[in-house]
Amino acid sequence: MAAFDPRATLLAHNAGLWEGYFLQLDGAADGEAVERDRFPSRLLVEERAGVIHADLSNLASGSVRSMRFAEPPPEMQLHPDGHWSLGPDRIGAWPWVSELCLTLGDQRRRAVVRLEGERLISAVLVLEARPGLAVPLPPPLRLPRLREAGCWLWRSDDLELRAALGWVELHWLQQPGQSVRLRRSYSPYGLLEPLEASAAP
Repeated sequence: MAAFDPRATLLAHNAGLWEGYFLQLDGAADGEAVERDRFPSRLLVEERAGVIHADLSNLASGSVRSMRFAEPPPEMQLHPDGHWSLGPDRIGAWPWVSELCLTLGDQRRRAVVRLEGERLISAVLVLEARPGLAVPLPPPLRLPRLREAGCWLWRSDDLELRAALGWVELHWLQQPGQSVRLRRSYSPYGLLEPLEASAAP
């Protein structure tokens, strides 16, 4: 059995052109995050001269942000099916950001969550697909904190985002009977724990 190759896995499932939308939410004093902006986007992920480039275009403003790396950073957690999470290798009494990405065929769903202690500072949901595929857009988002669950929760017909002190989870029901869940979590001491993922075919 071949050894797991994070770099090859990342490129196999995530390289190429992705088009979609960024939905940006801000936290609020009452614990509820409210959508403040959304814009169309285009992301090109490709290897050039041995370096992985990720170029993100905001199609509303025309701005482009680029990221490049020869190998996936050590703090990136990769699943054999191409799902991944990114964030700090440890957390503490300071703000931290986590990104989760679920990849199913020609579509992806991502979430970028910024937390400070038990306070949600902001959240971004990214809905992406290969060119030519429609991306369904939900109505304006509100992300309430469910006190009984001890976390913030946003749910649509097919996507659920949960965030709490020490962990972030994204769950995507792509179609009836096919779903995938990814969680990035930290120990009580703030150390990164192994990636948690599950899928239903």
